Amino acid sequence: MPDTPDTPQTSPAERPATGAGATRLTRLLRASVLVVCVVALLAAIGAGAAITAQRFASAQHVAVTAPTSVFPPRVITLVEPAEPNALSQRAPRPEPVKNCPCSATRQTVTIPASPAINVAGQFVLVSITKQWLWAYQDGQLILSTPVTTGMPQLPTPTGTFHIMMKESNVWFYSPWPVGSPYYYTPEYVQFAMLFKAGGFYLHSAGWRHEFGPGTNVPHTDPDGTYETGSHGCVNLPVAASGALYGWIGIGATVEIQA
Repeated sequence: MPDTPDTPQTSPAERPATGAGATRLTRLLRASVLVVCVVALLAAIGAGAAITAQRFASAQHVAVTAPTSVFPPRVITLVEPAEPNALSQRAPRPEPVKNCPCSATRQTVTIPASPAINVAGQFVLVSITKQWLWAYQDGQLILSTPVTTGMPQLPTPTGTFHIMMKESNVWFYSPWPVGSPYYYTPEYVQFAMLFKAGGFYLHSAGWRHEFGPGTNVPHTDPDGTYETGSHGCVNLPVAASGALYGWIGIGATVEIQA
């Protein structure tokens, strides 16, 4: 047979892709192109928005500032008033007598004359100046005794009062806290007669060394003890307060004079 020319042959790698393989390749290319287009579109939109905002701000002269809180921070300034008000008023701190050049000696006190009183019923008179108490029954003097009234910072109130309550064998507790210049430790009181609301009594003061003129201010007693006046009450010797307690009744008049 005559020779015939050979038909060209191709390798599998050189054959064009057909069927399922071609379909997958096409889908991959389309997806890649789509992703690139989306990214480019988003970038273009962002750049356009930025340019538009800048132009608008420039045209309107808009100043962009950081947002502030709806409620500004609360600032409290503590100011000490130049003059104390009613709530801050306090009695001045008592000043003890230091390095007294005098020597403690016993002083003889003349008993003051009892004032003439023409009052029916029970009547008690206290003199702050003389530091003395007199008790009368229908104008007749039945008791005369030295006393100690309130210190200058806590004076005994003056005026006309009436006995409101009587108590015996009680303890008095300080209304001032520890650390206050007016604090005192609990004190046993044998006889107490309330003459004014708020804790103002005629009462025994067994802890006190001396009574009478000068004892309502800072002083040194003859035995060398430093004392001052009461916290507003009228202090009496125990024996005198016992006699007064046994005689006086609720409603009896008490007059305290400067």
